Amino acid sequence: MNNTPDYILLLQQISDTYTQGRLQAVQAVNVHITQTYWQVGRHIVEFEQGGKAKAA
Repeated sequence: MNNTPDYILLLQQISDTYTQGRLQAVQAVNVHITQTYWQVGRHIVEFEQGGKAKAA
């Protein structure tokens, strides 16, 4: 294998790029999951309130 400083730098850049991509994907999924749970909660509240400003 080629263990020159340039090759090691290349491997580090590839690893960093991969890690950043995974992090961004996880963050995007977390945003969508949070939005989904918030919407589910809103549906439940609206059902419980039955169109009124406050649940009984």
